[in-house]
Amino acid sequence: MNRTLLVIIFSLFVSACSSTSGFSIPEVAQPAPKIQFENLYLRGVFNWWEATSAYQFKKDSNGWYVNVELIADGQPYDFRLSDAIWTPSQSCGGNYKGQPVMVSTKIFLVCKQGSENLQFTPSNTGIYRFQVAPADDNEVSLVITRTQ
Repeated sequence: MNRTLLVIIFSLFVSACSSTSGFSIPEVAQPAPKIQFENLYLRGVFNWWEATSAYQFKKDSNGWYVNVELIADGQPYDFRLSDAIWTPSQSCGGNYKGQPVMVSTKIFLVCKQGSENLQFTPSNTGIYRFQVAPADDNEVSLVITRTQ
């Protein structure tokens, strides 16, 4: 009788430990992946959203940059940053669709799934430098300047 009681108690103990109701282990938030600037491209309507070498960011003393010739026709250029395969954590854009970017004004891009296209409307035809650098909380700073 004692042996049977011991088997029953042991069985109840084992089944209670394997139960999923009542207790759960909290998930630990994973840190966001570091932005890999050497793998980023400027992608937008001006290059058919392609990841081509002419639009790959290059490093200089101020961060990473791409120079792009743009025509001032009054229409905004939609764009964003991303790697060659549109990895969500490596795709950087605005907090809302069509967020405007002004010349010589620093803005902060979010790099995550759900980030939105940005818009830049040049006031003069010329070559514009898109300069990016790391910022806090998995964000990227962006400044567009006219080089010519």
